[in-house]
Amino acid sequence: MELVRVMFVLFVVAALAGFMIVLRWEHRHFAARGLVASWRQVRLGSVLVLPLTMATVVIPARSVSGMEGLAVFYMLLLSVAPVVWFGLHWAFGRLARPPLAFADSVLIAASPLVYAATVAALAPHLQSLAWSLRRWLGTP
Repeated sequence: MELVRVMFVLFVVAALAGFMIVLRWEHRHFAARGLVASWRQVRLGSVLVLPLTMATVVIPARSVSGMEGLAVFYMLLLSVAPVVWFGLHWAFGRLARPPLAFADSVLIAASPLVYAATVAALAPHLQSLAWSLRRWLGTP
């Protein structure tokens, strides 16, 4: 396998491992307060929230053709998607037993977004290091 692909796979594996650490931290945070069952319910609810949030953005954007569709996509992504994402997490938090406070639901909803933004911000810096390593090793 080419070195670039190996480095890409290592980055993906490291990113997934980092997200598992974030989930473990969340679990400990809620377990210390006796809310681990509620946390688990809301975190599993995120599996449903993601496709619903994506559908609220993608379906209307695909119904508009051309560059206007891209404008609709970005407009919905920046306005409607956060409301749906955080609103559904809040609703799952209210339905959980025991119910979660709004701040707890926001923490559960925000942690994957913050983590993804951090990984995306870190990737270009790691890419330059990877290219330097590649040149140092003299591999194609």
